[in-house]
Order: sequence, then C-alpha cells, then structure tokens
Amino acid sequence: MSWRVPLEARSERVFPSRMRGSTVTHRFSSRVLEGNPWGDPVERDLPVYLPPSGTTEGKPLLVLLSGYTGAGYYHFQRPRYLQDTHIGRLDRLIRTGIAAEAVAVAPDCLTTLGGSQYLNSSATGRYEDYVVEEIVPWIREKYRTGPCAVLGTSSGGYGAMVLALRHPDLFRAAASNAGDCGFEYCYLPEFPPVFRTVRKAGGPEALLRRVLSEPVSDYGPHQPEVQALETMAYASCYSPRVEEPGRFDLPFDLESGRLREDVWARWLAWDPLRMIATDRYRDALRRLAYLYVDGGTRDEWFLDVGARMFAAEALRQGAKVEGQEFDGVHGDSGPRYEVMIPRLLAALGSPAPNAGHRAV
Repeated sequence: MSWRVPLEARSERVFPSRMRGSTVTHRFSSRVLEGNPWGDPVERDLPVYLPPSGTTEGKPLLVLLSGYTGAGYYHFQRPRYLQDTHIGRLDRLIRTGIAAEAVAVAPDCLTTLGGSQYLNSSATGRYEDYVVEEIVPWIREKYRTGPCAVLGTSSGGYGAMVLALRHPDLFRAAASNAGDCGFEYCYLPEFPPVFRTVRKAGGPEALLRRVLSEPVSDYGPHQPEVQALETMAYASCYSPRVEEPGRFDLPFDLESGRLREDVWARWLAWDPLRMIATDRYRDALRRLAYLYVDGGTRDEWFLDVGARMFAAEALRQGAKVEGQEFDGVHGDSGPRYEVMIPRLLAALGSPAPNAGHRAV
C-alpha cells in the first residue's frame, strides 16, 4: 500500500515563501559597551529588516529583543524545517496585508553568561543604554523611521516590558511573549536544584570554568549546568556588586542554601509586577498606547501566571493592556508574533490593510 503526500496542505506558516522585504546587516561599534567588565564585544552585527516597498521614512520601528542565549541576528537566519523566523513572519504579515509595513531591528545583547536582561549592570555592562541611547536613535536617524515599539519572548519579553516602562517617551507600545514576571513563581523553584549543582561543582567559579571552556552535553534548560548558568546570568543583571565590577551576588547562601533576603529583594525590585506598583512605573504604564502580555498554559516557568498577574494589576492601574493565554509551552513563541505584530503596529497608528483577515 502506498500513501499520497497531501501537498495542498502545505501552508506558508510552515513552508515559508521567499521574503519580499530585504535585510541589511550593519557592523555597529558601541561607545557605552567600551570597557565592559567581561570584555564582551563592543563591535557587533546589527541586522535590520526593510519592508517590501523599500520605503522606510515614517514607517513604524519594531525593536525585537531575543531570549536568554539569543542574539538579534538569530532571527535573520534561514528558517528551520517546518518553522518560520520572526522576521519571516513579519514579512508574510506585511505581504498578505495582515500588518502594515514596518522596519525592524534586532540588537545583539549577548554576554559571556548568556544574557543581559537588557539592563545596565556593573557586572555585565550598559546594555539598556546600548539599546536606548545608541541602537534605536541610530536606526531612527539612518532610516528616518516613525514611532517605535519593543517586543520579545522570554528574556526578550522581559526586556520589552522593562524598557517600555523605563522609557515610555521612546517606546509607545510593547509586547511580551512569556516574559519573566512574577519572580517567586518563575525563579524561586530553580534555586534548590541550582544550589545542588553549584555545590557539586565546587562553587560558582569552578562551575563556570568548566562551562565556559568545554561544550555542555545535551545543552538546554533541563541540563543542570545550563540551569545554573542561567541563574548566575540573572544574578549578574539583578544583583551585581557595584563596588566590584564584573562580580555579582547569588540569591541563596552557598553553605546552607537559605534564601538571602537582602539579595532576593534586589531581584524583586526588577520584577515588572512590582515595578508597576511604584509611582514612577505606574505613571509610565499609563502613558503607553498599548501593552500586550501572554503566556502558554503549559509554560515550564509558569510565565502564563506571571502574565495574568501583570495584566490584572496593569488594568487595575488604568493601563491599555491586553493579556492572553494560549495552549503551549515556553518554546511555542512563533505563532504569537502573528498576534503581537499587527496589534503593535495598529497601536502605533499603522493599522493593517486587511485587518479582518487571518495570517496564512
């Protein structure tokens, strides 16, 4: 017996067509990253997506932030089998009239420990300033773009929320897919296994020495050493030792495993849920034209719960926020961009030509 392959079932969402827009990669040399404590690159690739018309003046600018261990140029690589890239999705949404034309830029904020959370830190460097003071102004001037929004997944979603709250004059709208939020739920459960891993390795420096010198077998968030590396990366962003550049405090005691309340309090100050409970960020929240947050109901870090709590509090504060949940795990981010992008662009004053149609 033979079976026919149903070729008519092939969708552009799974088998992407050739892009109509174009991409260009600039080599950008940063001033604010000079002298960063870990000696991470100052000159980095800066990929930009240009819409099919080739016209950029006045077009909305989307700033796409990558998740932990991600860099901007990853979104511009060729799609994997049965998957599209975020830039590929943007191009398809524009081509099919689901979204208005836009320019997109994806900065590289990768660090030695895998991520910056898009914050300034005495341990990692000035990555918030890199995005806000260098990348976005440079792109806006070069391409004469219009209003700006920021979006991302996981740590990129976290960065989107925080940068929008800290710079509402620059970012008029933001979207977070499974962004870090509700730190007790997404981070605290990680601390006991990380404590065990760090102790077994002989301490943080011994573990990092091994991870940074040899490839990790079966690399992924389920791997104990990677889990520990990720927690240390967050610590470098949330609890740096200002008096000792390049160093940071872990949120638990390395002998007893007990939570270090003073360090944990420094982490919590960067929780978006707690940020919007303060006057400064509450006011910034209300100034945003639109804020989107979501999470999968099977997210391994319970970031659907974080998104739900954030949306509820933001609505209570009178913000223009939309919270959604979807049936998926943490890695099921791709299709969410087909929801986020058109809504962000509409909030920036660029509604979709075929707003009533569904993306294909």
